[in-house]
Amino acid sequence: MYIFFTKCTCRSTVPPSMLLLRRMISSSEVATALRPFYFAVHPDLFGRYPQQRQVNEDSLKLLSAHLESLLSQKRILPSTPRTLPFYIRASNAPQDRGTFNLVKVPLERTIDTKLVLRRILESCNLPTEYVDKMPTTKNSSPNPTASSTYEESFQQQQQQQQYQQSFYYRKRSEHNFGRDDDDNQDDSPFEKEFDLFQFRIKKVRENETLKKWLRKQVVTATVRTKAVQELQEEVEKLREDVTKRLGLREIIYDCGWNVEHFRGCLKSLEKLAELHPGALDGLKDRTLVFAAFTGVSLEGHVMLFTGDVQRNWLELIKTIDKHDSYLSKLPAYEYALSQVLRNIRIGRRKFMPKAQAMAYASHLRKITTALLDYLGKSKFPKSWPTDLSQFELVVESEAGPLMVSPTGQLIVPATCPGSLLVDFLSNHLAEALEKQSSYDRHKHVERDLHARCVAQFRLLSLTKDDSVTPDRMIECLEKLLAQGVKDGLELADLNLTITTYYSVLTDGTVCIPWDWKQ
Repeated sequence: MYIFFTKCTCRSTVPPSMLLLRRMISSSEVATALRPFYFAVHPDLFGRYPQQRQVNEDSLKLLSAHLESLLSQKRILPSTPRTLPFYIRASNAPQDRGTFNLVKVPLERTIDTKLVLRRILESCNLPTEYVDKMPTTKNSSPNPTASSTYEESFQQQQQQQQYQQSFYYRKRSEHNFGRDDDDNQDDSPFEKEFDLFQFRIKKVRENETLKKWLRKQVVTATVRTKAVQELQEEVEKLREDVTKRLGLREIIYDCGWNVEHFRGCLKSLEKLAELHPGALDGLKDRTLVFAAFTGVSLEGHVMLFTGDVQRNWLELIKTIDKHDSYLSKLPAYEYALSQVLRNIRIGRRKFMPKAQAMAYASHLRKITTALLDYLGKSKFPKSWPTDLSQFELVVESEAGPLMVSPTGQLIVPATCPGSLLVDFLSNHLAEALEKQSSYDRHKHVERDLHARCVAQFRLLSLTKDDSVTPDRMIECLEKLLAQGVKDGLELADLNLTITTYYSVLTDGTVCIPWDWKQ
């Protein structure tokens, strides 16, 4: 960022020859300079050591506020301490795992950002080559006296702006919380700075672009991804051991929690097998899924709710034959409903959570009974085709919607009356056919773009939320590929998920909205 000071028309003028040029250090340069430091002290590297993690997390917050003040306001916050404590691993050797050194990182009482960065790195014995190559922030002018005078004027203007901002936030606090003037006089400097910080965050998010957001979060994502690799390897080994011990086909984790929760589930299942060795024989040659409910899915998978106690898991496994009996009846129930609705295809909703076989059988019976009651009094409309096999019907729970999905499926709740269902089908058959054709075209384009993005950005994985339809995913991936060629987005060796928000998960997964701004 370059700032030019020329003569002012409303104040004392400065000759054109006295041009003051200042080279300001940008936030991206600060992030690059401190990257080795972040990799050494990042809280996510201390997941198994809560005390050290908390100390580093608190110190990083104070350091970020200090650097923000230096870059944007060229001043030192009153709340900034002279030193910040950080824990650093003694070494990367396996025998030294869990051994840390407490380092007191000094914060120089100066607005010279370059000097502050150098002291931080030197205190941790980290290289300073990048900082040494950074341009100086000192003023350059042919006339030192004129330069000094003009600099003082600039600082006065900055102080006036800061006062106006503080006044604005005092008035805002009065309006929101009913504080008196006397109460506001007692506010600590930190509270005022926090208000200012919150306001800036809101403004930044409103104008956030993908490139800027990635530049700020890529270090966090990389650190978290590397920190969780060791745990993932441990969990994968535990998964293989439990799968082999219980004779399972495979174990799937599908509940949205992090990998540490998955390890806890596997430990609980292992403990259950030790306490009741013979009771788990019903799991042999089955697929077991840690999910959001306990039961048997429509695919025949054994679902265990991650929030259940072991006793509930054991009760399901002991009565698994009862659930399998409902599972075996599902094709007959679906065939009966298809015959009533002129050979319409009965399907399962795409991009939605799993359902229980027992509950689904009840839903099919209810909707079939409702249609038979309707046909006992009326007939299907003459405008209907004689064969509805090109359409797909999905029956959901009582709380399900009555709609046409983005993929062209006709979604109906189990308690929908026959007359309402017939009226809905009459008005939406054409829409369903159009959306189905569009989905069939888009899904092949999406697969091709998916493969290209993984290869171009060298991603570890690329997934999407269930709410992101193929057309949205295509729009997002096309922009990613175009932006990547133009700006070189930093996504290598990361797990990327397309969703509706920006976030970095605890395992390092990067979440970006499908409609991100360029």
